[in-house]
Amino acid sequence: MCVLKRPYDKKDVFGAFLVKNASFSKGIYDMPIVSSNISALPKTLIPYNTSLNKKSVVKSTAALHFYVYDYLFDGRFGVWNTLISGTEYKKGFCLKRLEDYGCLIAPDYSLYLDMPVEWQIWNTYRNRVVTFALQELGYSVIPSVRWSDTKSFAFCFEGIKQNSIVSVGSYGCSKTIADKLLFEIGLEELIKRLNPSTILFYGSLSNKCKEILSEHQQKHLLFKPNVAPTQTGRIIRGEGVLSWE
Repeated sequence: MCVLKRPYDKKDVFGAFLVKNASFSKGIYDMPIVSSNISALPKTLIPYNTSLNKKSVVKSTAALHFYVYDYLFDGRFGVWNTLISGTEYKKGFCLKRLEDYGCLIAPDYSLYLDMPVEWQIWNTYRNRVVTFALQELGYSVIPSVRWSDTKSFAFCFEGIKQNSIVSVGSYGCSKTIADKLLFEIGLEELIKRLNPSTILFYGSLSNKCKEILSEHQQKHLLFKPNVAPTQTGRIIRGEGVLSWE
């Protein structure tokens, strides 16, 4: 496993060195291009904020995820500043916490409906940068996808290669009818634009989401919070959908 390296140029406060080896999307937002680099699908998901307490977990078959409040992995001592500064913080983000897991799911920076679009673009960019940087450090990482409303479709899928394995946090995305509808519209847009080989969901799926997945014969894994899969996966006859239920 590679170690975190300090940038040689201390004037690089934007972290350009993190993507010096990256290719960039042809869209208008110049997102670093990323794709899943895992060797096997995870059997369980472990949240970042409780990872230190999971002593009995078989880490080699688990994925560490960041579907938690942003303040638990971001901020002054969070993952972004750690990578930018090349310094790990004793009371903050530590690469050692990521070790031994079969793979990681990229940090899921929030995109809120009432968040200025500029912030949403910035959080999408940070998602791609961190995904790429962690892979450069030697970690196996699944890109995460997040959208807000239909305006975010202009940038929220950019930078992720087609046919990649991707992950989506659906937990808490159906609090209102409007939220539910936007999530369903975004899911169909994700499938059309990225044609992912497999989608990992953390949360739950509405009947409409299940219909969309079935119509597109989209392979997926569903992980419910605090509930381990009861079986190793199966193909649902006639739908071509790999799912944990």
